[in-house]
Amino acid sequence: MQDADVGDALTWDNLIYIADLLLASGERHLSLLGGEPLIHPQVAEFIAYLNRRGIAVTVFTSGIMPDKKFEPFVEKLFSFPDLEVAFVVNVNEPKYCKPSELERVRRFLSVFSQRASLSFNIYRLDFNMAFLANYIIDYHLNRHIRLGLAHPIPGKKNLYISPEHFGEVKDKLLAFFREFEKLHIDPGFDCGFPMCMFTDEELGRVFKYTVGQCSFQCGPAIDIGTDLSVWSCFPLSGFKKRSLLEFNSFGEIVDFYQAEIEKVRQEGGGIYPACSTCLYRQKRLCSGGCLAHVLNHWMEEGRWNEDVTA
Repeated sequence: MQDADVGDALTWDNLIYIADLLLASGERHLSLLGGEPLIHPQVAEFIAYLNRRGIAVTVFTSGIMPDKKFEPFVEKLFSFPDLEVAFVVNVNEPKYCKPSELERVRRFLSVFSQRASLSFNIYRLDFNMAFLANYIIDYHLNRHIRLGLAHPIPGKKNLYISPEHFGEVKDKLLAFFREFEKLHIDPGFDCGFPMCMFTDEELGRVFKYTVGQCSFQCGPAIDIGTDLSVWSCFPLSGFKKRSLLEFNSFGEIVDFYQAEIEKVRQEGGGIYPACSTCLYRQKRLCSGGCLAHVLNHWMEEGRWNEDVTA
């Protein structure tokens, strides 16, 4: 679920509708993300409400909250007993952060400690992940790191790694993985990593380093907007956007986007020409990388139109 800026904030009515549909679909978990969900004035009450209905909550956050919002949020959140909430804190390298931002991130990690784990998005080739281990050790965080590759958002400008540079990313990842293993830190892949980034030997090491959290499949990771709009995932926010009101269950949403994604993949393949004939893609061990790269290529060719997006 996406929570946008306060000016377009999630309402109670829409939250209740989402919770009702979630429970009717047999689901018991919801992620709050954004934007920055923790700037919502009622986010603590939202978490408590979802918990009371038997829904566990994961909050994806930057951890950067103004003082005037942070202290009331913490006080209010911990006033609710038996909370089932976890925080995934997406952090940037300290050298790219303002001192005030670093101070707020460290404050957040200190307060939420074992409720928190780290997330790191790779959007440049000169990335350095050594600071992640320092955060985990200094603040006693969960020893897991979510790793994501930044992908294009078709129709928008954003920083991302082009597939021709994935080999460079791989070499640096493996070097950091060796260091993480010594510290009993387990990285895990978000979607969009193609299997062919790695040799067979490297795949075995990656499997051990990530404790098996290295899937190369990429399917719908449903996002819901504050206005109950729905789309497949963040990079595909402009692809076949619909209303939640059109569906009777979350399973229907997943099936709809899975079918639409399959149509594009049948024509567009994956991020490399070899994806079209790849045995491991045919066996569904790998999806061929993030579909956003394919759609972005179509846009460059002038093929991005209403037939693709509508």
